[in-house]
Amino acid sequence: MELLTEENDKLKEAMNLIERNIQRAQRKQDLTESNARDLEYQKDVLSEQLVIMSEQLCNKSEQLSSASKQLERKSEQLRNVFEQKAEQDAKLGQLRQAIEQLREEKVKDLGQADKMAKELNGEYFLVGVIAGVISWLNGFL
Repeated sequence: MELLTEENDKLKEAMNLIERNIQRAQRKQDLTESNARDLEYQKDVLSEQLVIMSEQLCNKSEQLSSASKQLERKSEQLRNVFEQKAEQDAKLGQLRQAIEQLREEKVKDLGQADKMAKELNGEYFLVGVIAGVISWLNGFL
């Protein structure tokens, strides 16, 4: 009977070991299922976040495109302004040259006027002397 008791104990021990293995396997399976549910939930959350971020990215892309177009328009306006300024600068340079030429001509004309005035003064003096001589001569005649 001792043999049966030993075998019975061994069987009980084997049964306990099998039961513990079954419980351990059940816990592992429960944990695996829980992890699978968690991963599925996380996947859903990440998918939603991806959709939201994708929409945000599209909106930002549209905003950047709009800003780029505005910058292009402003750049074109600035180019036009710079071209106008360059044309105005060229005209201003031409006007300055014309003014300088007029000043030079004025100086030249003033010089000629002074020369003519001096010549006239000399002639008036000569006319005055001649008139004085004629008057003096008339006084003797």
